[in-house]
Amino acid sequence: MDLAGHIVREIDRYWADELNILGYWEDGPATVCVVYRRTIDPAVVLGRRLTFGSRAADGTIEGFARDVAINMAEPIGRATSRPDQHGIVWVGVPTDRRIPEPPDELLQILRNSEPS
Repeated sequence: MDLAGHIVREIDRYWADELNILGYWEDGPATVCVVYRRTIDPAVVLGRRLTFGSRAADGTIEGFARDVAINMAEPIGRATSRPDQHGIVWVGVPTDRRIPEPPDELLQILRNSEPS
């Protein structure tokens, strides 16, 4: 399963003008973490930990990826969000769960891509 690939393709197809993916990594068998910026608030770095399951969206990975892409482009609203020590605001990670730890490569990208 290439969950990250499906999500990135949907973002590139429909939301490339609104979202800038900074990095992503697998965080389990059907789970991917995505770190990104939105053009409407480029100073904020957002992160999502996304887990695909057969009950997600229409039950297909393609449907799940479409829903995820739309949700990433939309305002956070009332979703639970909390920042980590690297300045990433993690959206939708329950308070009883750990905040994902980004790989070193992504931390380097974050240091080099701070908006001016």
